[in-house]
Amino acid sequence: MDDKEIIVAEQVLPDKLFIVPLLGKPIFPGIFTPIMITSNDDIEIVNQAMENDKVIGLVLLKDEDESATGPEDIYAVGTAAKIVKKINLPDGGVNIFISTVKRFRIRKFFTSEAPIIAAVEYLDDIVEEDQNDELKALTRSLIAEMKQISEDNPLFSEEMRLNMVNIDNPGKIADFITSILNIDREHQPKVLEHLKLAIP
Repeated sequence: MDDKEIIVAEQVLPDKLFIVPLLGKPIFPGIFTPIMITSNDDIEIVNQAMENDKVIGLVLLKDEDESATGPEDIYAVGTAAKIVKKINLPDGGVNIFISTVKRFRIRKFFTSEAPIIAAVEYLDDIVEEDQNDELKALTRSLIAEMKQISEDNPLFSEEMRLNMVNIDNPGKIADFITSILNIDREHQPKVLEHLKLAIP
């Protein structure tokens, strides 16, 4: 294979993932961010992932209960993330820097207790063909506005500005904007599960 040949995500992402349950809110594709890992079970998942392909599955817990981490306690749709860097902390926890890649849906669980391993299928955005050009134009407009808003705005971290540089399609801009909006927790999983891109 030519070194310059582009590899699509499905060819490099594994069909089985170690699942890390999330409290708070889901993490969307196209984001570069640090995550603090303190649970012993999750630290073990990170260690195992580091020994393999460095890819983990981030899935939101249905309830904000740290003790509930079984297959029945998490949503079916999550985000695959590549661990870019891992830092061991003095208190025994770890800080990982991740680059989120793609949505997935859990097809089957191989384990019922931590570490949870699941078979997954990766999900693509659905774009209405007759709206494709209009969506691209709207995307360019939104990116320009977001860049203008981010200038000298302390609410935008350097990572967020870096993420904006890499946005190149309607689905990615929708994910990025959603990730920084203050949306009620009950609605966040529905947004992550939504694949159809259309202009009302």
